Amino acid sequence: MLKLFEQSTVFQVVVILVVTMLLWFPQMVDPQPMAAPVGFAPLYEVLYNCAFSPMLAVVIAIVLVIAGGVMLNLLLANAGLISQNSLLPTLFYILFMSATAETLSATLIVGLLIIAFVRLLLLHSTLLTISRDKVFGATALIGICSLFYLPSLSLLVSYLLVAMGYRLYNWRDWMVLLLGLLAPYLLLWTILYMTGGLEESFMALKATLTPSAHWQLPSFDIAVAAHAVLLLFFAVSLFVLLSRFKEKTTLWQKNTLAVVMPAVAAIVAALYSPVISVNLQFFAVPFALCASLRFSSTTRHYSASRHHRQWRTYLKDLLFLIVIAAAVIC
Repeated sequence: MLKLFEQSTVFQVVVILVVTMLLWFPQMVDPQPMAAPVGFAPLYEVLYNCAFSPMLAVVIAIVLVIAGGVMLNLLLANAGLISQNSLLPTLFYILFMSATAETLSATLIVGLLIIAFVRLLLLHSTLLTISRDKVFGATALIGICSLFYLPSLSLLVSYLLVAMGYRLYNWRDWMVLLLGLLAPYLLLWTILYMTGGLEESFMALKATLTPSAHWQLPSFDIAVAAHAVLLLFFAVSLFVLLSRFKEKTTLWQKNTLAVVMPAVAAIVAALYSPVISVNLQFFAVPFALCASLRFSSTTRHYSASRHHRQWRTYLKDLLFLIVIAAAVIC
């Protein structure tokens, strides 16, 4: 199946559309209204106040997720991280973004903005660092994400880990980081100051930034098991990817780290949930790369015997179907 998937663009598009329909069919049949904003989420509150009908909100979510998958695919292909004719990143991005989604939400929008965040951190030359305007843009995007969903400030941890590899150490880089992060907030606070809502905003900000003091384990069911399967597969794929880093160029290594680092932000953001769970939408971008490389034909060992190659192909096809099924069950 994977061999056919890689050889035919038409087949790839058909599979992606069918999987997307399977993932969103329950939401289309019984659309749910957008969740009311909780705590500090001014931009999401503006979106919520648009009062989209439940069906329209679901349709917008589907369109945004598919568009995000296509943009991520182009981004990874242009950076030389995946094959130009592979649509696997689009498929896996849609899987993780849609697995637990019910409608348009703050975390879904953040999952889309992470693509733009990663784009600014990718290298396209042998300079092996990024310019200060990209530092400003990346950190400004972190600020914008946090105005939709405050725990997404954890993306700052991902940025700092990437910045260490890019040697962005001097005081100018730190000042640009701070200015970029504060730029959306300065505009927001100016508006709130003129409208008299500044004090209330600070109180909501403080309350939302305080992590939960008591965590609870989620009740076990088939959806939780499917959730665990997806995270386990991502962890294994990431481990395999990192174990082969020395085989790649320095440029490839740095770009790959820039793509997978949002996974760190996903783990940190999980601390702000009263029920111990990890938001799959924050993992969508790194999962799309890791899973695509795991299933790519370039990772197959052609030195093995023909019999072993056939079994390996069957097992990969089976694992591919299990990942899709787990996302649908979630």
